[in-house]
Amino acid sequence: MVTIICFLKHLIDVFILIFLLRLWIYFSIHNYYNFFVKYVILLTNIILNNIKKFFFKNNKNEILSFILILILIFLKYPILILIQSKNLFFHSLFFFIFVSILTLLKFFGYLFFWLITIYLIFNIFRIMNNDLNNILEIFINQILKIIKIFFKDFYNINIILFIINIILYFLNNLFMDLFPQFWCLI
Repeated sequence: MVTIICFLKHLIDVFILIFLLRLWIYFSIHNYYNFFVKYVILLTNIILNNIKKFFFKNNKNEILSFILILILIFLKYPILILIQSKNLFFHSLFFFIFVSILTLLKFFGYLFFWLITIYLIFNIFRIMNNDLNNILEIFINQILKIIKIFFKDFYNINIILFIINIILYFLNNLFMDLFPQFWCLI
């Protein structure tokens, strides 16, 4: 039973992260000839085309991606509780919306954390001029635009990114302490 729960949780997590990455690519990158972008779009199109066959006929893939993310985020916690305890406890709709918002924040934090970590590793080993590094540059510059509003005179970008990763790590641990009953499940 634990194996099924872990497998289902990680499968849903991977789907949500890939579709969040697809939406971020759609809204920020206008170069679809990049190998990494092609890979993410191809991977998500396989899933979206199968969903389009049965449910949505004329929707764009980005709208369908957004709908799929919302459905997965909203249904993840109740499905895992139902499988784990074989009984769905009854909470208000506001509780499930609150858990869904926390889930979305957790996934954005994971996505930021891993993108920043990969970017920092690429910079440490001086891996430049490849497709993944070009995409990471665009993503990191979007994150840094927001940070530079508050810290205008900070010039060492790698230190800022390292501090952001430490803050994201501590926020994850803080939320794990604040919501121990469901933080590990979401």
